[in-house]
Amino acid sequence: MFQLPRTIAVCAFIIASASLVSAATINFAPVTVLGTDVGSGPSIMLTGGAAPTDLFNLVVSGLVDLQGNGVYGTNAAGVIVVAGSSGVGQTLVNGTTNFGSLLIGNSTLGFQQIFPANAANGLGSLTPPSTLSTTVSVGSLFGGSLAPGTSLQFRISDTNTFDNFGQFSLTTLSLTTADVSGVPEPSTWVLSATALALVLVFRRRLVPAR
Repeated sequence: MFQLPRTIAVCAFIIASASLVSAATINFAPVTVLGTDVGSGPSIMLTGGAAPTDLFNLVVSGLVDLQGNGVYGTNAAGVIVVAGSSGVGQTLVNGTTNFGSLLIGNSTLGFQQIFPANAANGLGSLTPPSTLSTTVSVGSLFGGSLAPGTSLQFRISDTNTFDNFGQFSLTTLSLTTADVSGVPEPSTWVLSATALALVLVFRRRLVPAR
């Protein structure tokens, strides 16, 4: 015989699982950003938009050279891996970003540096990594949500392209989205109603007739 507490527990699990139905991961990789992609670069489109808490997941490998082939090579944080006019482990600032860093944005939102230049990404190291990974929220990059149909472009932070070489390979590039409105999806209502119906059916079987 089914026990009511166990039935309620199972139904609660169904309801909790239903709240995850609206979560999704959208994959865009692979994407290649060339060292010459300074004024423009490859783009992705967010057909469904994005909330501030949605997360970009990135793994980026490779170097871009800004002062000739094999000279002043930086990783995606703009940290120098191959020395040029500055030494390994250093950075040079290009406005609000670092020269050679990987940027994301558009003409309306502006372009933001994805990877910070910090110790984890090689700042101050004699052997900075050429492969970086991060999970960063939409809000921390752009300060708010992104409308459906927003196009985001990748660029290299630099002021010219005539002596640029190399590329960044985005082997992982995805956006994890979730319903943060607090309003259940239709599928959530269906599962919740089914769970409630099960509770009522089993309770009716367990309660003796009078």
